Amino acid sequence: MEKQITTNWYMVLIKGIIMILLALMVFNSPGGAILTFALYIGIALLFTGIMIVYRGIASRKENTHWGWSVFEGALDLFLGYIILVNPLVTAAVLPMVIGFWAMFYGILIIIRGFSEKDNKTIKILSGIFIIILGNIIMSNPIFAGLTAAIWVAAVLLVTGIYNVIISFSLKKAE
Repeated sequence: MEKQITTNWYMVLIKGIIMILLALMVFNSPGGAILTFALYIGIALLFTGIMIVYRGIASRKENTHWGWSVFEGALDLFLGYIILVNPLVTAAVLPMVIGFWAMFYGILIIIRGFSEKDNKTIKILSGIFIIILGNIIMSNPIFAGLTAAIWVAAVLLVTGIYNVIISFSLKKAE
């Protein structure tokens, strides 16, 4: 594990906590408007995108794969921006946006699982589970639209828990 990544373990922890809190907020109000979900998710993606881009750029000397972190953060920033600029349109396509994001994030986690030495099993299993949830959301948009709160919260909860677990592993490696 590269030194820069382990010294910034708290950023991964903050991201995980934000995602878990966001998931709890979504679980708490499943009858709320999808527009609200779009705003919550847009803000969370902007915030986490900034953190991921910062982490990637800050670790560019120590981490040979820093470009993937910057790309992941840029994708989060892009999706967050799109969601916040067009919340009504986003509400209509939210299941597809979340499904795409979940599948891409799951793929990145699996790639990390195979390319890094630490926490291979948790990374690969989390990535597979997130891809399955993303696939369910994208393949059944009407069903997912009706139960968007549950699916969005499930994806956020799994990714949040994953980030919290990984942050403590990064802290131990420090």
